Order: sequence, then structure tokens, then C-alpha cells
Amino acid sequence: MRIVYVASEAYPFIKTGGISDVVGSLPRYIAKEGIKIIVCIPLYKKINRERFGISETDIEIEVKLKEKSHRFRIFKYKDNVKFYFFYNEELFGRKGVYGTEEGGYSDNYIRFGAFSYAVLEFLKETGFIPDIIHINSWQPALIPVLISEKYTDAFKNTKTVQTIHNIAYQGVFPREAAYELDLEERLLNPDLLEHNGKLNFLKGGIVFSNAVTTVSPTYLKEICTPEYGFGLDRVLTKHCHKLFGILNGIDYSIWNPENDPYIYQNYSFNELEKKRKNKEAFLKEVGLEGKEKPLFVFIGKFKKEHGIDILVDSFRVLKNLDINLAILGYGNRTYNSFFESLKGQFPNIFINVSFDEAFSRKMYAAADFLIKPSLYEPCGLSQMIAMRYGTIVVARKTGGLADTVKDISEKDGYGILFEKPKTDDLVFAVERAIALYNSKERFDNLSKFVATLDFSWDESAAKYIRLYESLKFG
Repeated sequence: MRIVYVASEAYPFIKTGGISDVVGSLPRYIAKEGIKIIVCIPLYKKINRERFGISETDIEIEVKLKEKSHRFRIFKYKDNVKFYFFYNEELFGRKGVYGTEEGGYSDNYIRFGAFSYAVLEFLKETGFIPDIIHINSWQPALIPVLISEKYTDAFKNTKTVQTIHNIAYQGVFPREAAYELDLEERLLNPDLLEHNGKLNFLKGGIVFSNAVTTVSPTYLKEICTPEYGFGLDRVLTKHCHKLFGILNGIDYSIWNPENDPYIYQNYSFNELEKKRKNKEAFLKEVGLEGKEKPLFVFIGKFKKEHGIDILVDSFRVLKNLDINLAILGYGNRTYNSFFESLKGQFPNIFINVSFDEAFSRKMYAAADFLIKPSLYEPCGLSQMIAMRYGTIVVARKTGGLADTVKDISEKDGYGILFEKPKTDDLVFAVERAIALYNSKERFDNLSKFVATLDFSWDESAAKYIRLYESLKFG
């Protein structure tokens, strides 16, 4: 079986969010099962070709749109999976990946629309006609549309899978963008690509693909409701026959406290004393006092959907509790400036406004608890990483958090969940965590237990392979 995995980013080459971890890991696990799989992503200016050993091929692809042609140079990287990178100076030789702090680039529809065309042209030219093309998020979501409308003969036996990583991000553009992308006017109707008078990339992927997956079972149920569907709940309900919820995983060869090169001291799940050494070293580095206090951490983007407003509002209570809190994250200019202004205001709260993976690993290793107060959470990877490092999760019960964290009030529970996205509920959850921390034997046992939970990609990869096989063989 031949699989082509298409996305806008992949770890370790370029990362702005969790989708990068998925694209960088899942194809490798699928390849381990003897399946031939390649990955296609844009080659951004930020990607360090020399560092990763990315080499240029002799392949060039020309994409002819209505008003302009775009030529892509193809680069490659190979380990057990081949990665192909598509470079166009005008479209991807920019400082940002999707935009700036002010917002997305206004021509993102051309950037990723042309990339989608280029992927199909590349597959045609190289003769790599796959059984499955797996599309991730909105950026390459025109691929199922293009196969149906323009590349039917070349890909007549190819099936497509569209994964929704976060339905809030849909790739919505003015209707006129369809003309520039050489899409026929008839496609701009509410049953196909048009949504609320605009061109919607993700809707096209949902409508035209053979299967649609989400990154957790609970999130699949949630996005079929008006509360979480961001306007596409009716579209998803209409296509419910081809929806699948498959939980993401993490790559244990990357996230492993036993050999993580960035943490203060390596340790295994039953070496809690060494984990405590990481906590002591972290507190010293960031200037927080009280190693006997529980250390809570937040690691993620400063976005409303991640419950940032709830977390900030809780400061008025958390600053008076006998805890330490460390925050690592970044967001738009408004959020970044706000968090910068909070630095040093609270003696028990440390704030680092940046994207710093090495520092985040220190936090996972040092923390007693990870806080995730998300308004919604398609899957979430940080809670799985935290547990791998023996850190207990305090989270709102939504999406992938509900699928990966079981409250300690239940039999065999190992985390702390709260139901409503409200400040008082988060504070109460933190207070429950403090009580758990003060019950030393139970806390230590749970810390050891969560580190043994299996959130690797093995099970998820097996489910995707079964889906691919069902599409190919019927």
C-alpha cells in the first residue's frame, strides 16, 4: 500500500503547534508496518536545510493558476520515511509560516492552494500514484476537491482522508479566491465549497474526501454540535457516515525522561527522587522558592481556546495559595504584551513568554501538576507528555483531555478534571490537586502510575492502517 501524507508542517523541521508532532511521528509508525509512505510539506525560509541534511532534487513543478504560474523546486530528506519539501521563494520564502503577529498572510489561499496543486503534479510526474492521500488540517484541503474536479484520471483509484486537527481553523477566504485558484464557479454553493458566502478550504476537504478523521473520539462528538462545530456541525452531521475519531499519540523515542538531553537529570518512572532533583534545579533556575510546595505548570499557546483568560483570572486566588506556578507560552501581540507586564508581580508565579521546547522539557520533568484549562481541546499532546514524565494533569473535561485523563474520584483514576470553563472550577481543581499532593503516598503512587500509561503511536497507527485498508479494499 502506498500512502502520501500532506501537511503544512512537520517536526523536527518546522513546528508551530501540535500538528507538527503528529506529522513528524505518525508516518514513521505507519512505515514500521511495511507500508510505503512519503510526506509532503512546504519548504519555509525558517527550515534549516543544512542542519537537517535536506537536499535539492532535479525536479521542478510548475503550477498554472488563472492569473499566474508558480514554480516549485523539490527538496528531500530521507530516513525510514521520505519527506519532500516544496519551495517557492515568493510563497514560502517569508519570515513567518502562516503570517505575523498581526494575523495570517492575506494570500494564504494562493500559498496553500498552489502547494496543493504542486503535490498532485509532483505525484503525477514522479509516477508515485498512491492508494491513499492523507490530508492534514485546512491548508492542503483542496486536494480532494482537485482530484474530483481536475485530476480524476490520474488518481482514479486514489482515496483521500481529511483529518481535522482543530475545526476552528478552516481556511476561509473571499469568494473571489476561487477564481484565482482556477476553481469553477459552480463549486461555490452551500453543498460544496461555499460557507457563509465565502470559500472554505476545510469544508471542501470534508465534502470531497472519502473519510474524515478527528484527533480524538470525544472531539468528534463535540464538533457535530453547534457549540463546538464552528459553523460546520451540520456539514459534519450530513457526512457522519465517513467520520472517525482516532486519538493522537506521542513519540516515546522523542519524549522520554530516561534519555531526554534537555532535562536536569534523567530518570525512570520509579525514580521519583531524581524527578524531585529536576524540580529543585528548575526552581533555582527561575527564582521560585519552596521545593516543598507543589509546582504547577502551564505549557502552550496563549489563546482564548486554551483557557488563558480563565487562568489569568485565577491568579487573584492562586497567588495566595501555598504553591508555585510556572507559565511558558506565546500568542498574539496583545497576549504576549499582557504576560510580559505580569512578570515579577507575583512571588510564586514565573512567566516565560516564548516558544522554547528545551525549556518546556525541563518544566515537564520538574512539575508536579500540568494545568490545561481548555475551552475545547481537539486532542492535546502536552497532557500525554506530562504523564510520560510522571506529572499529574489538572484539566477541563473536554475533547482529547476527556479521552486521556481519568479523574481520581473514579476507580483507577489518575488525574483531576473539572467540568465548566470557569475560574472557580479551575481554582477548586487546583485545591483538589493540593490535597492530593499533601497525601504523599497516594501522590507518589499516581506519579509513578501515569508514567506507565501507554500513549504511544502504536495503537493509533494500527487504527489508521485499518482505515486505509477499508478504503482501498472496501
